[in-house]
Amino acid sequence: MNQVIFNHELTPLFLQVVNEKLAACLVPSDAPIPTENFRSLVQLRDRVIRRALKQMDSEVEKAFAAKELEINNKLEKLARGLLDSAKDEAVQYSRGRAALKKYK
Repeated sequence: MNQVIFNHELTPLFLQVVNEKLAACLVPSDAPIPTENFRSLVQLRDRVIRRALKQMDSEVEKAFAAKELEINNKLEKLARGLLDSAKDEAVQYSRGRAALKKYK
């Protein structure tokens, strides 16, 4: 995952830092994605965006909000993919356990 998809020309500096940490959570690796960290970063990202919107004039606010809406839609799609993957893993685990019980 590349942090570029989370940033745009109107992204405030602190939001860039949060976006980089969020992107680091999503880097493909053998380790599972730290879901609690992902959730807290998404919540922090929301607070930072809301604060930034309050500090902007109306024209910049509209442009920033439109760009952030696109990014939020991408994040939502990623989060849904993670949820689906977790559900699939849970189903596979459950089926594996059931198969093992048959051999006991």
